[in-house]
Amino acid sequence: MTDRLYAKYMWLISTIYDAGKISFEDIASKWDNAYINDLHQPLKLRTFHNHRNAILMQFGVVIECQRGSNLYYIDNPDALENDSINQWLLDSFAVSNLLMDNRSISDRIMLEDVPSGRYYLEIITTAMRDNRQLVIDYEDFFGNTIQELKVNPYFIRMFKRRWYVMALVLPGKEIHRFGLDRIKRVEVLESKFTYPKDFSPQDYYRDYYGVFHDAKPMTIRVKAYCEKPYYLRSLPLHHSQREIESNADYTIFEYKIAPTYDFIQEVLSHGNQLEVISPDAFRQQVKAIIQEMRDFYE
Repeated sequence: MTDRLYAKYMWLISTIYDAGKISFEDIASKWDNAYINDLHQPLKLRTFHNHRNAILMQFGVVIECQRGSNLYYIDNPDALENDSINQWLLDSFAVSNLLMDNRSISDRIMLEDVPSGRYYLEIITTAMRDNRQLVIDYEDFFGNTIQELKVNPYFIRMFKRRWYVMALVLPGKEIHRFGLDRIKRVEVLESKFTYPKDFSPQDYYRDYYGVFHDAKPMTIRVKAYCEKPYYLRSLPLHHSQREIESNADYTIFEYKIAPTYDFIQEVLSHGNQLEVISPDAFRQQVKAIIQEMRDFYE
């Protein structure tokens, strides 16, 4: 698929999805003014239907026509809303579209950089697609370098502006995380590995926050103060979030989650607006960290 065709497909999906239901005439009118229509070519009905079929094949998104009204709509929005890749592509395109339409005020739009091994991202995903083994040289934040590490790349994940590859390190049986920005060399081998049919990255991280996977899940409750309950309702910390109790002074949220380093850091990042109340062992762990931080300022 060429970049131009990809942009057309994403524009079409985004336009119909955002409209809910829309006529072909309105789609064609919007296309006339779209920034990606740099050749200023009209959208013909035959071309539109060809794009519909291609979108179904490439993204699994069904664009249907409502009888009587002749309005087009996304028949299976879950293909966008529940598919992380399709959702990412749609969101990324929407942002790209927004930026291109507003280049005249680009100095007034601030974005976060993702300084995370873009070069290796393509190499690793290609190896994943072909189930090929990798040899990597890796340096951690302490300056320790591991060379000639043979791995089976299972999946990739972005977290906190960093890309990670989760890989089975041979000859062991444990999955380890590797930040792409700390990989020094990657070699794609001819040898292949068998990706487990019963393995799911989503299930692997179901009870976890972030990239660490070194603690057992438990039921954790936190008390949110001030405006924090509204923040957590609009942007939950984790999919397991449940609201247990709420009054004018605070709200209690419950999670089924592992108390990993990443989750602890997230809790601490909310300052005095978030308090761990149970279990007590986790509360004491967070308390000890806060006490140590307090000692820095004595």
